Amino acid sequence: MVVFDHFNDLYNGYFKNMAYLGSLGVNVFFVISGFLITTLCIKEKALSGTISLKNFYIRRVFRILPVAYLYVVVITIVNFAFHLHMSLMSFIAAIFFLANISYFRKTQFDWNLAHYWSLSVEEQFYLLFPVLIKKRFKFFVCIVLLIPFAIPFISYLQMVIPILNFELLSSAIRYLNKFQGIAIGCLFSILTFKGYLKFGKFNLVVTIISILMIFYIGYDSTENLHASFFNLIVSIFTGFIVINNVSYKNNLVYEFLNLKVLSWIGILSYSIYIWQQMFLSNDSRFPLSKYPVNLLFIIVVPILSYYFYEQYFLKLKVKFSAAAIAKKMANRND
Repeated sequence: MVVFDHFNDLYNGYFKNMAYLGSLGVNVFFVISGFLITTLCIKEKALSGTISLKNFYIRRVFRILPVAYLYVVVITIVNFAFHLHMSLMSFIAAIFFLANISYFRKTQFDWNLAHYWSLSVEEQFYLLFPVLIKKRFKFFVCIVLLIPFAIPFISYLQMVIPILNFELLSSAIRYLNKFQGIAIGCLFSILTFKGYLKFGKFNLVVTIISILMIFYIGYDSTENLHASFFNLIVSIFTGFIVINNVSYKNNLVYEFLNLKVLSWIGILSYSIYIWQQMFLSNDSRFPLSKYPVNLLFIIVVPILSYYFYEQYFLKLKVKFSAAAIAKKMANRND
């Protein structure tokens, strides 16, 4: 969705009414991420009585950082080789995962590193939320309710009560709004564990309605009151699709989402997201961003990155999984 949106925008495509597709794709990723991480943490806590934060962070480091920092190294070389004149602030924000902070977003932010705002949201989510799940679960629940539901209401109060419309509060709301999709994913994970979200034979109907409603509403990437409320609805419908398709369902949507080609794209999706930005630039100084050669590199580079670089770190990551640790402990007991 992100690649299609960037390509469509770059070449003035015919799908201008789908301009929200890239932002929607990122939000879908946020909802899935919140659901997945919360589910894994709750499962580990239920099985072992605790959550190994050390192993969690080691797994996240092996998954996220190798290719994220490899891209920064490559784009640094490209920057000097082709005189792209990228700003130092862009590199600082990307390296330290601060690209979603207002201070950095207000400065000149270069296209080739602009997508690191979403990685920054993810990394900040990883830093705090698992700690809360382990040590302050009730507070964690309050947070995942506050972000999606209270923040839009506060935005409304800012509009009707001028004294509340000051920069510090506005910056905090803009910052927290980026976590709205993640919070909804976390909430859906909790509700699923509690057994509250079971649609039975209506699974397919709910899924289809959710898909239609998402594309009917659309995703608003602007930072305003309208976006706060409508994107919340989009995130909720996305959550319905996720919970209805995480286990085997004998319906067409589940079968489609589990086609081998889509599963393969899913495996490569993080690599594709990282590398596509460089090849979908409108900077004519970089020859590999020109059509149609850029399409070839969007396909080839993520494949090479995943199979010849990232997989080495992913094998290390597996050693710190909850299942692998449980197996080690069982062997020791034997």
